[in-house]
Amino acid sequence: MDVLVLGPVQAWSDGVAVTVDRPLERAVLVRLALANRVPVPDGRLAEDLWGAEVERPVQRLRVVVSRLRAALGPLADVIGRTPAGYQATVSATDLLAAEAAAQRLHTARRAGDFGAVAAAAREALALWRGHALADLRTIPFAVAEGERLDDWRLSLTVAGLEANLELGAAGEVVTELTGLVARHPLHEPLSCLLALALYRTGRQADALERLARLRRALSEELGVDPSPDTSKLELRILDHDPALRASALPVAATVGSPAANPDVAPEIAPTEPTMEPEPRPWPAPVVVPMTSFVGRGREFATLTTRLAEPGLTTVVGVAGSGKSRLAAELARSIGQAGRPVVLVELAPLGRAEDVLPAVAAALEAGGLATDGSIDPNGPLPGIIAALDGDGGRALLVLDNAEHVLRSVAELVTAANGFSVLVTSQQPLGVPGESVYPLGPLDRSVGVALFIERAGLHGLVTATERDELVTICAAVDWLPLGIELAAGLTRTLTISQLAQRIDDRVRLLVGGARGAAGGRHTSLRVALDWSHELLADRERAVLRRLGVFAGGCTLEAAEAVVVPDGDLEPGDVAPAVADLVNRNLVTVQTDGATRRFVLLETVRDYALARLTEANEVEELRAGHLRWCLHLVRTIGAPDDFAAAESVAAVFVEWPNILAALERAPGTSRATDGLRLAVEMHVPWLARAWFREAQRHYAALTDAADIAAHELAQALSHYGFHTLMTGDLEAAAVQLAKAGELAAPLDDPELAQTVRYYQGIVDIERCRLPEAVERLREGERLAVRDTQGSSFADALGTALLYSGDPAEALAAYTRSCAVDAAHEDEHGLSRGLSNQAKALLGLGRVEEALATAEESDRYARRLDDRQILPLNDLTRAAAALAAGSLDAAESYCRAALGHEEDATGLARIDLADVLLAKGETAAARQLLDEFFAAAPGGVPLLAARAVSVALRHAEGDADGARALLEQVRAEFAAAGFGWHRYTDRLVTPGRTA
Repeated sequence: MDVLVLGPVQAWSDGVAVTVDRPLERAVLVRLALANRVPVPDGRLAEDLWGAEVERPVQRLRVVVSRLRAALGPLADVIGRTPAGYQATVSATDLLAAEAAAQRLHTARRAGDFGAVAAAAREALALWRGHALADLRTIPFAVAEGERLDDWRLSLTVAGLEANLELGAAGEVVTELTGLVARHPLHEPLSCLLALALYRTGRQADALERLARLRRALSEELGVDPSPDTSKLELRILDHDPALRASALPVAATVGSPAANPDVAPEIAPTEPTMEPEPRPWPAPVVVPMTSFVGRGREFATLTTRLAEPGLTTVVGVAGSGKSRLAAELARSIGQAGRPVVLVELAPLGRAEDVLPAVAAALEAGGLATDGSIDPNGPLPGIIAALDGDGGRALLVLDNAEHVLRSVAELVTAANGFSVLVTSQQPLGVPGESVYPLGPLDRSVGVALFIERAGLHGLVTATERDELVTICAAVDWLPLGIELAAGLTRTLTISQLAQRIDDRVRLLVGGARGAAGGRHTSLRVALDWSHELLADRERAVLRRLGVFAGGCTLEAAEAVVVPDGDLEPGDVAPAVADLVNRNLVTVQTDGATRRFVLLETVRDYALARLTEANEVEELRAGHLRWCLHLVRTIGAPDDFAAAESVAAVFVEWPNILAALERAPGTSRATDGLRLAVEMHVPWLARAWFREAQRHYAALTDAADIAAHELAQALSHYGFHTLMTGDLEAAAVQLAKAGELAAPLDDPELAQTVRYYQGIVDIERCRLPEAVERLREGERLAVRDTQGSSFADALGTALLYSGDPAEALAAYTRSCAVDAAHEDEHGLSRGLSNQAKALLGLGRVEEALATAEESDRYARRLDDRQILPLNDLTRAAAALAAGSLDAAESYCRAALGHEEDATGLARIDLADVLLAKGETAAARQLLDEFFAAAPGGVPLLAARAVSVALRHAEGDADGARALLEQVRAEFAAAGFGWHRYTDRLVTPGRTA
């Protein structure tokens, strides 16, 4: 599906318009499309829709998303749910096309191809159908986004007019510029461009009058004077500066995407000519690659400004980040402007003492020093004298300094007061140094770079664009990795490359050879270069850090990377600091915590080195032990009763997941199963039942572990299997756990198995057996928290059996213990259950207040199981009150969280739709439910609603026959939950 935003919002699928009538639903679709497949957190999405001050934002958001899915019909699957928030598999295709055209505009402008600039501007502007997001300007985010897109449209318009002016079309652009200036009287670039166009058509007086009007408008409206560039242009027009007849627009200006891409979307500043005469290019050529320079517009502009003044600037970044190419482009551009530039490539130098002779040779070759003017035995004074020539205007560029840092530091210290640009993997650390970090490319620029290098202009489908994002992300959006990956498209399709890109280092060993002796012809070689510069200690720490997934704290590194005694824990901190200084490790700060993270390309390289050192198994074992110790330590004080404890574990989830997935089939399987057991409560708190089931399935058969530990693991395994709906498999697993526990004389373990078996009895609708087993478990509890768990489960068995008063008493006993222990997960679950019992007793206001209190705990835990259950309680209350629209909204919000068709939300929604007279829609929901082969309590509930459906459809005989069957099924199961048995008493009623 395509979403169009450059005008009133439109959605299309296979050439057919998709109608989303309500503005809020359209706004959600647009906001997710603008996120370009990146999940948007609930809080952020709600704030974008309603602002910061809104009641129950997350609940309201669920209702809107549910309505959006309903409006999309068969396309509802494009809106997905992830742990990080809602996500759409659609993009703003017209905006992406405009960004691509703007990138071509940028490239053409850098090359001085004004014809291509004008064509690209026309292509981009043709995509607008009016004001961007014109129909959503009452939505907070759409106001800001729409205005930003409209500003970008104006910038593109100015770029196209500038190009046409350079092509000699001054007369043609005057008319359009006059209209634009009338609409934007305070926009200096427009007024200056109009003045220049008027001057070039022989209308000097009109040009000066235009600038005078601008001056008056700025003074009266804003109380400011025109910019210095505007004042200089006015003087040049007065002086009839002949240079105004030639190109007066700097080719380094950049126009691009307005969203998240400063490379191609800076605000266009006044670009009128200055008073200086036309510059002459510096005679010494700067050798740059034949390929075009894509991206880095923001960095290029910032560094150009910095280098206009004396001082030392060091561009630092990891291997492959594009430092050398950026330096070469800066040198070329500054040299073409007439300033002396000398670029010295330091990579080929093998010794530190070779630096000064290389700089001296470059100065002589560039004409800044005559032959023999620099003493080869003491070149530094001669180098300084050469730089001081021509008024000290020269720019000295020293590329790839990381292996000769000391010599370069000595040189730049002596050259204080001159303009010097250095590229290196780490700063020089000298006084007065200005460090400029060079990070990965922005997403749109990275994709554009791949498309340009692969020669795919105009030939990329929407699916392939998604695959390009995967490819670029796999190489950390580093220019070198992207270029090398693009080169592989000569032998692999984009799809094949996306499938194979995970093995980044091996796949990208090949590639086009460059001019620097092949040092940057492959990602592996670039990283080899960085690795060779490290001391043995730093090499060991780097390769061992690769065992961490998602980074680590310093304490974690100290615990894991010193396995065999070749390093001391005290060696780790200085080694990590050096790796950070060399940009091989990045630092992420979260409050007082610092995490050290390897880019994925560097991590792959580190793991390859770890394999070469035969340290993989040893490090993985240490990593798993650390994960196990971490989870045990966090859970020890309160058994994960507090939301903060659960959150602390999931901070390290990438590491825990890696440890679990790497354990099966190895000697680490036993510790892997122990780790899974320790993760039981965190998984339960987040309702990650399928994730837990997956790891238990892989580890329970592989582990060589004591009987009591295996019984505990199997009991947890059975519970998580039960919560996924596979009741029979859960019963089998719990039976195995019971057999192992029986001879062990372990009351705690026996109670655990009894508790889970009671839950299985409930879900299999063996309610009398469940009540008996759980009452006994509560009586035999070895501690109060265990008794709380049994009481809560007993309450559910009693509620389903038709005794809400006894259920409420059991739930109250459970919550009292949970409150005493500040068990937030227990309170989240217990209060939710209390609300259902209160509703069953007709105490509606208490039920709603209790559900709200449960929500508070569930949101802190990010419990995606409890929140929708509370929505169903609210839906039942609304249905009983006759508020059918509200009931439907709550049901649809709950339905959005269900992973399959066998939950209660679908049944309750069908019941509400029956009350609204929407029989066909209710029938469809129940058919979907029964097609999923459900069981347990949801099946009995659905059978009760089916009786009401038969009545609503006018099938009285069928309803009577089904009624008798369902009553018999309820009696056999001991099922008496009033919410559904009431449908058998009066099947057509709405309460």
